[in-house]
Amino acid sequence: MAKKSSASLSVVPPRVATPLSPPTTLTARQKELWKEIVLSKPAAWFDRANAPLLCGYVKSIASHEFLTSQADSLEAELVDGGGDLKTLNRLHGMIERQARLIQTFATKPRLTQQSRYTAATAAVVANKASGARPWDDVE
Repeated sequence: MAKKSSASLSVVPPRVATPLSPPTTLTARQKELWKEIVLSKPAAWFDRANAPLLCGYVKSIASHEFLTSQADSLEAELVDGGGDLKTLNRLHGMIERQARLIQTFATKPRLTQQSRYTAATAAVVANKASGARPWDDVE
């Protein structure tokens, strides 16, 4: 039997997953949100198939932030005696719709823990002890 060469015995390094980069069509704030979300999960969590849902998710969050700031400004005007209550009511309706849209987008690409676990598995994970174990402190 012939001896194997060192090249044939070498270990092939695992492929390193790189985080999904944001599309160029997103605004600066949306790209910032994209990076925050993508970097909050393991690198292989998102792939190109998740990109459209992730785009919708970050756009919904950015819209929600904008609408909330508009409502806050209008509420300040109302306190000062100006502003329009009907406009504020419409803004609150839009904010509510954006919040529901955010929730939908968060569960579709499995961003939330709820979408990744069954109820039984979630209970096991929730009841799992956390923190330092006493025997880990032994020197």
